[in-house]
Amino acid sequence: MNAKFLKSRSLLLVLIVGWASAVSAQRNYGFVSPNTKTELKLADAIAGMSSAEESKLLNEALNLSCVVRSRITALRALGSSSDGAEHSVLVRVNGDEPTLRYVLSRLGRDADQKYVIYFHRQPKGAADLYILKPKQRGRNLVALTHALERAGIPFRTLVPSGNTTAIYIIDLDRNLHAKVMTAARTLRARVSRQSGNAQLFGDDERQAKVKFQEEINRYEAKNPNLPPTCDVQKAKAK
Repeated sequence: MNAKFLKSRSLLLVLIVGWASAVSAQRNYGFVSPNTKTELKLADAIAGMSSAEESKLLNEALNLSCVVRSRITALRALGSSSDGAEHSVLVRVNGDEPTLRYVLSRLGRDADQKYVIYFHRQPKGAADLYILKPKQRGRNLVALTHALERAGIPFRTLVPSGNTTAIYIIDLDRNLHAKVMTAARTLRARVSRQSGNAQLFGDDERQAKVKFQEEINRYEAKNPNLPPTCDVQKAKAK
């Protein structure tokens, strides 16, 4: 092989590896709520999506992008289950699993949460993430919630965007496929499915903050001298 061919081949491999890494890095999802009330009604949870506490959590998530040196996006969301609902935030983090856990631990700690949940894409992971994009009733969060409940989906997160709503379902035990497909048919939704690592982590009110802090300490010990949050950096630059 001549030198020109080898150089071109090497460049192509670099581009392919870089593209694959970028795609993988974008497949990280975290879910955390600012809500600390119990037995929140669906209407109250939907109203909470426009609350000051929701905006505060969104901004904190975005500001952590400077700390972990990775792109973070955060979107208003509605988390609902058979037991109730709460306003929530979908966090997408470009980075590895420890970085994702670190970001969620900081958000969970500061929002006084008992638990957070995440999904990190891995081809051989033990969990699945389904994303449904309905063609009908795209913005009606009440109708979507009731349809998912009737389909037997115990936990789901609804993320409004534009004229539609994306539905995220983490299947920790891989026993929801039939129910997800039933919901997809009812909603006439496009379905995507990813394999990966997922975990609901935290604890009760007293121990959750301790566990989040332990996760934070481990990450910061392995990654010393992390930069401050974006808002602090901007304030210093003025």
